[in-house]
Amino acid sequence: MKWVPIPVLLCIAMVLLAPSAAGQQILESYIRLGLDSNLALQQKNFNLQKARLDLKRAEALFYPQASFASQYTLASGGRTQDIPIGDLLNDVYSTLNQLTGSSKFPQVSNQNIQFLPNDFHDTRLEMSVPLWNRQIRYNREIKEELINSEQADADAYKRELVKAIKEAYYKFLQAQKAVEIYTNAQALVNETLRVSEKLVENGKATREAVLRAKAQVSQVQTSLTEAINNRQNAAAYFNFLINRPLNQSVEIDSVIFDQLDISLPPKQDVSGREELQRIRSLQKVAATNVKMTRSFWMPVVNGFYQVGFQGFGFKFNNDQFYQLGGLQLQWPLSRGNDNKHKIRQAEIEAEALAKKYTEVEQHLNLQVQTAYNNYRSAVQSLQSLHEEMQSAAETYRLTERRFREGQALQIELVDARTQLTNAQLKYSLAQLAALTRSAELEYATASFKL
Repeated sequence: MKWVPIPVLLCIAMVLLAPSAAGQQILESYIRLGLDSNLALQQKNFNLQKARLDLKRAEALFYPQASFASQYTLASGGRTQDIPIGDLLNDVYSTLNQLTGSSKFPQVSNQNIQFLPNDFHDTRLEMSVPLWNRQIRYNREIKEELINSEQADADAYKRELVKAIKEAYYKFLQAQKAVEIYTNAQALVNETLRVSEKLVENGKATREAVLRAKAQVSQVQTSLTEAINNRQNAAAYFNFLINRPLNQSVEIDSVIFDQLDISLPPKQDVSGREELQRIRSLQKVAATNVKMTRSFWMPVVNGFYQVGFQGFGFKFNNDQFYQLGGLQLQWPLSRGNDNKHKIRQAEIEAEALAKKYTEVEQHLNLQVQTAYNNYRSAVQSLQSLHEEMQSAAETYRLTERRFREGQALQIELVDARTQLTNAQLKYSLAQLAALTRSAELEYATASFKL
């Protein structure tokens, strides 16, 4: 066979197989349904929602925090402290009473003070606000970038889901096409059986011709039953992807296989792929994590304010009212080499992501190149099989006419019918391959608009 340049093949494919607007609308509606209802994608969206809530939690750390606390204690025993007030003051008081001739200075007893407060309460409102804390700033930046990471992960799954839905729908249509082919073949063999019976009645053929025709009817019926089963399985898998009842009917686009849009998009890099976007986000997270780990030596300054009541007896009056405010400074000076090791761990994580990015980028470039090559091969096979199918159809037409005229053997007709059925099946499989390869190419080049 003479080699045909790829651009020529593309032009032939685009002329013979013009796009079907109605078919694309049917498929587009199924894709949108799948994106809205797919259970695995919903789980991805849950992760995205959690990431957004994590950001809100990180932002809440910048605002004043308030809490209410109340404590009432009863105690007995425990440590005590003797205070000899009587020993210190009674002699002085006695002397003063003698000098003044009065009893203005009474005798006092030594005191024993219990350390554990008995019948004591402390009820207060506490508020604090971070004034200088690099940790919570870096934490917010990390949470912001993790949202982008989760979004890229969800978009990557969306793109993969679109590809899977398209491939499943194309496979269902090919299974429907196979049913139609075998149904048509059944009509042909039934007609062959009828003609054979007439020829036997007219003495122009033997009984063997009828038996051979019946065998052909049985073979085609078996193939038709298998094709119907394959169609049911393909429909069930397609419904599974778009989260519908498995036995729900699938709308059939009758022209999408005959009017394919398989134009080859221009070559492009893979920088727009969501897999790389996610790794870039994780790299930013890792870089920020390194900064946050290195900021361990920086002080943390908080402001605080307390207002409440404190004293013996559960009372709320001016005597027990108090308020307290101030600044808190925490400055970690040394934790052995723990912080040093944590910094190195964060740096290793960043280095690993850089290597991962290079690996994934190379893999995606290979995926794109493979998708282009597979697509070209599918287009070439489709063009060749189209000619083969046309030749088989014409061969069967001529053989069937000669058979009716008694100029061809039945085995010739059976062989022509078998070749026609096989050619039609091969062509429908080539159409499936072309559509599948176009979906793979669309996925690899990230050309589908999510």
